[in-house]
Amino acid sequence: MPIIPAESHKEAITDTEIFAECADRLRIAQQAEGENRNNAVLALQFEDGQQWPDDLCNLRKISRRPTLTINHTRTMVRRVVNNMRQQRPRIKVHPVGEGADIDIARKISGLIRHIETHSHAGVAYDTGGEFSVKIGWGYWRVLSEWVKDSVDQQELILLPVMNPFTVYIDPASIQPSGEDMEWCIVSEMMKRSEYERKYPDDEQTEWREGATGDEFKDWQTKEQIRLAEYFRIAKKKDTLLKLQSGGSVYQSLYVPERHGGVAKNLRGDDIKRPTYRRQIEWYRINGTTVVEKVELPGHWIPIVRCEGNRLDLNGEVRRRGMVMDMMDAQRMYNYWRTKETETIALAPLAPWLGTAEHFDGHNEWNDANQKPYKALVYNPAFLEQPDGTKTPLPPPIRTEPVAIPAGFVGAAESAGKDLMALAGMPHEPGQDKPGEVVSGVALERRQTLSDISHFQYYDNQTRAIAHTGRILLDLIPHYYSEERMQRIVGEDGVPQMVKINERAPNPQDPTLTIIKNDVTVGRYDVVMDTGPGYETKRLEGAEAMLDLLKTPLAEPIAKVGADLIVRNMDFAGADDLADRLAPLTPQGLEQAIKQLPKEAQGIVTAMQQQLTQAQQVIQHLQLELKYKGGITQMQEQAETQRHALTEQTKRADIVTEAQTKMHDTHTKAQASIAVAEIGAAGKILDTHVGGKYDIEAAKHALKKGENQSQET
Repeated sequence: MPIIPAESHKEAITDTEIFAECADRLRIAQQAEGENRNNAVLALQFEDGQQWPDDLCNLRKISRRPTLTINHTRTMVRRVVNNMRQQRPRIKVHPVGEGADIDIARKISGLIRHIETHSHAGVAYDTGGEFSVKIGWGYWRVLSEWVKDSVDQQELILLPVMNPFTVYIDPASIQPSGEDMEWCIVSEMMKRSEYERKYPDDEQTEWREGATGDEFKDWQTKEQIRLAEYFRIAKKKDTLLKLQSGGSVYQSLYVPERHGGVAKNLRGDDIKRPTYRRQIEWYRINGTTVVEKVELPGHWIPIVRCEGNRLDLNGEVRRRGMVMDMMDAQRMYNYWRTKETETIALAPLAPWLGTAEHFDGHNEWNDANQKPYKALVYNPAFLEQPDGTKTPLPPPIRTEPVAIPAGFVGAAESAGKDLMALAGMPHEPGQDKPGEVVSGVALERRQTLSDISHFQYYDNQTRAIAHTGRILLDLIPHYYSEERMQRIVGEDGVPQMVKINERAPNPQDPTLTIIKNDVTVGRYDVVMDTGPGYETKRLEGAEAMLDLLKTPLAEPIAKVGADLIVRNMDFAGADDLADRLAPLTPQGLEQAIKQLPKEAQGIVTAMQQQLTQAQQVIQHLQLELKYKGGITQMQEQAETQRHALTEQTKRADIVTEAQTKMHDTHTKAQASIAVAEIGAAGKILDTHVGGKYDIEAAKHALKKGENQSQET
């Protein structure tokens, strides 16, 4: 167990006390991490190729026996590390409260992406993640630097820790990312010229303390001096003020112009309570004393740990990566492959078998096993029979080479399978049986199985990057508090210039000012966007968009998102073509205007307003012409119809008059005919009546005459 230094419960105040406190805490870290550091050094050496035990390797070298190293361990580690690089987690900011805003959260996310882009944060993330895979832990850190020597502005950067053994963390820290650490020590190298410029009054004494992996070496100090950075969290007495906006702030950090008024109780007193404030203190120490000290803003020590595998056994924390578990299987594989090679190499070469007469005078047969001769000439030999005849003997023949022992091959194959299984990749596509058909789904499942075997490394790296985002969120209000033009980077990597903390008149009361894009107010939190990176999503999105263009949605999509489709394609000039297509849509035009200088934005905005007014006038005139032409056309059509109706009426009147006359004539003719017919009928009737009367008279006369005759 680590030895607790005497009087460690008292806070160090003077430089001498701080130096002693730092040295005591360094010894605590050395004792707590001693075994882990020894194993980590062995793991790094093993992964680098030193895979034979020293004593065995020396014995084989003395006897000139081979010690082959087929380094599958490095290949397996590289697979896991590269898979983490392909799916690097991304920081996103969400609003929580106390004046936080969704739009400001997007801008802060873009600001964090700018910090990552500017400081090449991928190097820090990848270095820390790679060490976590190899030895079980890695680090990166958050620092600040001046934007320019001539500009009084600072910005945050992320830097990798290339040697994780130079960092000594509080052993009481149990969180994977180290967010609960109370102190941390980092050894560093500084050029002596820079040290003399910064600290001309201090002696150039070396910081000689160090543990395994960070041991002091005299040859390193000819051009550089070894120093130590000491971080600690001190508890400062302070007062917490309740704000009218609903939030709270420490009295030592309260600024009325920025935080607003303090909330009052019913008696009119400020709402406040005494408390303690965490203050991060930073010291730079040489071999004898403190040479520099600064109070840093923020809540956490800006050192981030990326953890691998961790086990707390009987109070002892053991850390390891994937290399330690693969050592034995890798050594077995190296041994059996070496034994197989050695057996074949040291076995006698397959000789030529023949009589002395065959090779007499032909020296080329002496090295025929090593050189490719065009032809091998031999002397014919004969075997004399008992009867005196000679029988020719066959030419020289090659004997069979020494066979490879099957046990060597089987042992090497078994060791290889054990190595792949320990690496979390138990079945490779090349290990399929001859003629066996493996579907794409099966291959995807194998890849998924491999990813699951190492998911703890990716998950721990995600936690570490999330803690980095929280540190940046905590420090942004301190380092980006002034009004400035700031670059922010979108999720697609497209930069945009935004003015943050901009003071502007209050629309409701021009005498007051408001702050636009205020990144210093509000409470935000970090969420992680995991999975495939933007490039992978971009290619997948391009394929999906091309599939959509084959559907009835192609026309509306091409109208509103042609630039997005082209930008997601992977060919030279895609971005340039997308930039030309973007202004054809309202959203793209708006984004293009925002990227222009402020004066140009005003000119373009004025021209847009003029163009809008001109378009409105044109539309009004078009409508007027359209409706006026329609009215004229309707009038002409009405006049034509009226004329046609008049002509039709006239024709109808003429036809009606003619029809009336014809009807009158016809009626009169019919009447005349009827009268004539009646007259003729009367005459005929009269004639008939008269004729009938005459006939009846004649009949009566005849009958009267017949009666007179009979009487006579």
